[in-house]
Amino acid sequence: MIEEIPNPSKEGPKIMVYTVLVGLSTGFIFLMVLLFVAGPDVEGVVSSTAGPVLQIFFNATNSLAGSACLLMFPLICLLFATTTIMTTSSRMTYAFARDGGLPFSPLLSRIHPKLNLPLNALYLTTLLVIIFGCIFLGSSSAFNAIISASVVALGVSYAIPPAIHCLRGRNRLPETRPFKLHPVLGWIVNLVGIAYVMLTTVLFLFPPELPVTGSNMNYCVVAFAVILGVSTVQWWVDGRKNYTGPRIDVGGLGRGEVVGMVAEDIDGDERVGSDGVGVGGKKELA
Repeated sequence: MIEEIPNPSKEGPKIMVYTVLVGLSTGFIFLMVLLFVAGPDVEGVVSSTAGPVLQIFFNATNSLAGSACLLMFPLICLLFATTTIMTTSSRMTYAFARDGGLPFSPLLSRIHPKLNLPLNALYLTTLLVIIFGCIFLGSSSAFNAIISASVVALGVSYAIPPAIHCLRGRNRLPETRPFKLHPVLGWIVNLVGIAYVMLTTVLFLFPPELPVTGSNMNYCVVAFAVILGVSTVQWWVDGRKNYTGPRIDVGGLGRGEVVGMVAEDIDGDERVGSDGVGVGGKKELA
């Protein structure tokens, strides 16, 4: 989605930093309040059939109506978060398909000519969410394994860019980029981030309790291995033949241009989105 905002090289880092700061401050306050009003029976809160958050609200208010009203605030936040995640996931699917990195890339990289959004990628994202929901109905262990594997995969994906950056000496990015850390601070931030991901990845693979049995085993490593295996096969079968890296005007992004998404007519001709920008940041008439 960074391609769809004006001046992305400057605004993109600001968005990421501000998001972390807002989430850290509001999340810390919310969690501290929950811990203070949770009550002495921590085990009862954790094992509550109503859910820990609703149980904490009830312990603090001693009112079912008050607890339900307070629960509406995190539910509304989840609603907005779900919309954001679906938008982000569909854009990521579209971008990877546009670059030739997914099966059926021509289909998933299509932009709806009227809505100006990757509708096929959004359909795929929605379908996968429904499938995962059905898996939860059949087996909570399998669902938890998939969710845990997604957390591990997300952390690994965060660590790969700074790891490559450090391995190449942190001297491959242009010196004129708007957002730049001091070399010493940059090394520290990158190495600490990589070390944190390595630590959390190992911890997320641990079983929740001892002794380990077939019913309480952490199957995250199995799900992660399946994802890694499917990705490897996809790369050797199709990805290495078609994937060539980002197929956008990177120079245009650096100059602050909005590259956006280009829709196609049925006959394959390119159409420009509502931002009036086509491939390479060249403005065209719709």
